[in-house]
Amino acid sequence: MTRPAAIEDPLAPWVRFAKRADTANLILLCFHHAGGGASTYRQWPGPLGKAGIDVWPVQLPGRESRFLEPLESDLAALTATLADVVGAELAGRPYAVYGHSAGAYVACAFALRMIASRSHAPAHVFVGASRPPSRPDPDSPIHLLPRERLLHKLRSYGGLPEELSAFPEMIEMALDITRGDLRLIETASWPAEPWLACPVTAVGGVDDGTVPPAVLPRWRDITTGPFAHRPLPGGHFLTPRSEELLIEVIRDALG
Repeated sequence: MTRPAAIEDPLAPWVRFAKRADTANLILLCFHHAGGGASTYRQWPGPLGKAGIDVWPVQLPGRESRFLEPLESDLAALTATLADVVGAELAGRPYAVYGHSAGAYVACAFALRMIASRSHAPAHVFVGASRPPSRPDPDSPIHLLPRERLLHKLRSYGGLPEELSAFPEMIEMALDITRGDLRLIETASWPAEPWLACPVTAVGGVDDGTVPPAVLPRWRDITTGPFAHRPLPGGHFLTPRSEELLIEVIRDALG
């Protein structure tokens, strides 16, 4: 008996862990932090799917299932490819984007590309734990920091657990991927004027010392549309509780 050929996913390898439903009202594309991967959002399709929101976690090259691929170094080229692949599958359907930390910049760049190349603006842009372009990190460009300073910086974000020190090769791998992701966003340029007209919501931890809550309201500068700022408990990275609250924020804003 001949086994039927597998149906190739047109979103592969760019989107993982999605549970696509034809009945979804909206698609939410999620962009991971520097050094992270699509697995960050693997639990989101369940709770948001119940609200009619399809979650598409984006997987950039150079990590997890795409570990053997080179890291991207040009944000414009990356988002052009993403707009081609994802844009074809969106087919005019409503969508929103969420990006965490460095992923906020990738999310915004993707939205810009979709507007420019396909005249397909997002319904909402969510940015989390990220400084707005008008308020860069004092240590920027972080990707050019020497190894020890970069390591210290990443530990201040809470992104490198101390127990990882027992595995030097994993530390070096994490540094290389994170440095590459930071290069991707820190070498990009942004319009001086607001480039969006859709609602924007900025979220961040009240105890995040690397992205002070006071800078988050400046994300309003990127849009002429409505703006909201929602503080979350915790620091730079999501805890189970802050993740639960963030999902509520997204569900309520898109409902």
